[in-house]
Amino acid sequence: MSLTSHHQGFTLIELVMTIIILSFAAMVVTSAITSFSHSSDAVLREQATSLAQAMMDEVLAKKWDNTTASGGGPIVTSETITGSRGTDGTRIATITAALGPETAAPDNENATADDRSDWNDIDDYNGASEPVGGFFFDQTGSQLPNTFSGFSRTVSVNYIASNAPSIDATTPTSATTATDSKRIVVSVSSPLGETFTLVAIACNF
Repeated sequence: MSLTSHHQGFTLIELVMTIIILSFAAMVVTSAITSFSHSSDAVLREQATSLAQAMMDEVLAKKWDNTTASGGGPIVTSETITGSRGTDGTRIATITAALGPETAAPDNENATADDRSDWNDIDDYNGASEPVGGFFFDQTGSQLPNTFSGFSRTVSVNYIASNAPSIDATTPTSATTATDSKRIVVSVSSPLGETFTLVAIACNF
């Protein structure tokens, strides 16, 4: 008596179905890995825009110029009394328009952005750059949480004529032809190599 054993392999249809299922599974896994690897990008972009917006809000809350009132008004850099007082009791003075913008720490304030507690006007922020010593700071000089590694933040302030055709127009070298408006640019670079820029115009009206 002889025993015969039969070995049955995979059919062609079974092989094709297996390949299709494995391919689909590979696509799902690859998609999940890609999504996971890029999930931090959105967080980094959010941090960059938050850094930029926080600085812009801080700058816009300051006086237009060191010699103007908080609500704006004439820029006084010198005053010459030409008489005792006018008929209405006010002093008779000569007011000279300021030339600028001011440079960093123009009024003997702290020169670097790690302590902005005495930066009281928009021009004080011109040239501000962070991080300082590897850290970012708020306007009181308090160090922000160490969650911004790889970021950088800069501020520039320039005079611009209110009747300029574009806020990107060439800026006058002095305020003699543009004394009423300033362009504030806050730029933040992220670890992704992207730069996020906010631009605002502050007017002295």
